[in-house]
Amino acid sequence: MYPTSTQKSHWTFANPDEISNLRQEANAAYKNKLRPFLQNSEDEERLLNVDDENKLLKIVQETGVRFGDEFVPKMWPAVRWTAFAYFKRFYLRHSAMEYSPKNIMMASYYLATKVDEFNISVHDFISNLQSGTPEQNAESILIWEPIIMFKLDYHLTIHCPFRPFEGHLMEMKTHGMLGFDLEGIREHSDLFFKQCLLSDVMLLYTPTHIALAALMYGLNKMGKMKDIFRDYVHRLCQVDTWNPNVENAMLADKLMTKVDDIISLVELQTRPMPIEERQTLQRERIPTFSRIHNECDERMKAVGNVSQNPETVGADSDDD
Repeated sequence: MYPTSTQKSHWTFANPDEISNLRQEANAAYKNKLRPFLQNSEDEERLLNVDDENKLLKIVQETGVRFGDEFVPKMWPAVRWTAFAYFKRFYLRHSAMEYSPKNIMMASYYLATKVDEFNISVHDFISNLQSGTPEQNAESILIWEPIIMFKLDYHLTIHCPFRPFEGHLMEMKTHGMLGFDLEGIREHSDLFFKQCLLSDVMLLYTPTHIALAALMYGLNKMGKMKDIFRDYVHRLCQVDTWNPNVENAMLADKLMTKVDDIISLVELQTRPMPIEERQTLQRERIPTFSRIHNECDERMKAVGNVSQNPETVGADSDDD
């Protein structure tokens, strides 16, 4: 049950500032780790800042969405949602400079297939990867899988919005006087769920609230009046139009506001990255950081302070 889950108690945050602060702390912690091995202050300025890391993670997550779309055999939506939950949680505690987002994404996917019982062998899983050799990919995934579990405190159960969404659809079909085929919203709602993966909503809102947002988003895209959704929320909150209970009416208003906030946040955080920013990150910022990191790694080895991390963002490209 979500109310008693580790997802609610450990991985659902009060506001975006809490998430931003955690990412700032992870970035600062890794810079502190590298600082004794930097040659000069200019090198520190060339390390990735939080904005750079967020852009890098967004690029990898966009690739991760496509990976789920193209996966053979067809992957359940809940598996992808679970994988993205692991990925996002991981980078609340660690810098993208220290751990390659590409490797963490693929290992998160593989771990999610196990947790959600989407039975597939590592051989069949890596056959979906388009870069690296099968041996390298299998080794990387099997190295990172237990590390991710440890870093997440073994909080592996993820409550997804898909079952609540189906419940809301059934409720609307059963009790709503709609006058149109509600199944028509699925295409739009599925797109919204994909967009959610590129945002922070799963770290801020309950699965039920995200499901309601997908419902309202789908209705809006079908050109249906917002009154249809409002009537449904009033029924959920037991608001009697002719004899309204003040507390129930306030609860319904708060729920409507929360759903609007979810849609607004998704739309804000899924705006396309300008091509110039993407190119600057991929062609300048990341290669420069990778060079500095490799130099620091050599100095660490020279003094016997070798990182326990077998791979870093500089070890391979996260574009594939």
